[in-house]
Amino acid sequence: MAYPSTFQAPATVGGLTPGGQLGAQLSAITRRAVIPSVFVQIYQSHPLLSLLWANSQRAKGGVGQISIPTQGASFVSFSWGSFAGDFPMPEDVAALQNATFNLKIGMIPIGFFGFEALAQSSEVIIPKLRAVTSDAAVVIKQAFAQSLYSNNYATPNALDSLVQAYDAGANVPAYGGITRAGNAWWQGQYLPNSAGISNRTGMAIALTRIATGAGGDAPDFAVMNPADWSAVLADFMGYEMYQSRPRSMYGKDDPVNAGFRALRVLDTPIFPDPFCPRGEMYAINSRYLSLFVSEYTAPMVFSGFESAIPQGQIAEIGVLISALNLVCAKPSSGAHLTGLTGAAWANTPGPPAVL
Repeated sequence: MAYPSTFQAPATVGGLTPGGQLGAQLSAITRRAVIPSVFVQIYQSHPLLSLLWANSQRAKGGVGQISIPTQGASFVSFSWGSFAGDFPMPEDVAALQNATFNLKIGMIPIGFFGFEALAQSSEVIIPKLRAVTSDAAVVIKQAFAQSLYSNNYATPNALDSLVQAYDAGANVPAYGGITRAGNAWWQGQYLPNSAGISNRTGMAIALTRIATGAGGDAPDFAVMNPADWSAVLADFMGYEMYQSRPRSMYGKDDPVNAGFRALRVLDTPIFPDPFCPRGEMYAINSRYLSLFVSEYTAPMVFSGFESAIPQGQIAEIGVLISALNLVCAKPSSGAHLTGLTGAAWANTPGPPAVL
């Protein structure tokens, strides 16, 4: 396979390439073969964001672009009847409130500086602008994935996160414009000190507790940090079984799988997400949680390039834009558990934070 090539020095010494003056001479008169791809080293996968984005709902303009009528009290009251058939007169009860959420704007400016196009007019291996725009799409997703697990209550321009959705009021006093103090029905399930759930029994008890706190509505799935998730996996592996049937044969092309892509407890799948902080787990009911994305920026839109000459520079600037927000219509439907212990490996530094 032939690769695009260009002059580059100094060359790596060793093997086919000599060192010293001979190596410098060879480097000066020989083009270097370069693989025409950029191999990115610094980003992480974002399974929860991908799931939410794939099932996102569309939002339009207005003030409070996402408004959800919420019922926090009963409209009617029950009474026992006597032979006379008497009953108390009904009263008109104010039982509804609007929870309102604004779309949040994520942006990445992209510059096309100076005579970059002229410099890359020939002998180009990878167009820098293509690499930059591709990187921008990844970086904005990394920022959103990280923001899902951050308490952004004090940063109103940022995404309303899972932390805010499932807090009981101590860390997030209000959600969607409704205060949680005095409104127990609007409080999420925040369960600190959840040290004993890193096994099947502990996880089953935790999920049962969460379903009970949600009025019997069980979560659809849960997410954990991979190190915490692997600790639960270890408890499953000891009970894994392989079953062989009569006259069954296994050839060299018939691998036997071990382990699980998703752990399932009480029919609730549990997934690993690298962005989920260590020692934490989120149990989610997707019927009440959704990512809303503006239909005008779905999922993201590029403004196009505008000249920077009025600012005294030969360059062009464009902006990658996405308007979205994460909204939970029933905070008690899910839970935020903290204090998990027994991670499968020690904490190691990962890719740098985006925000």
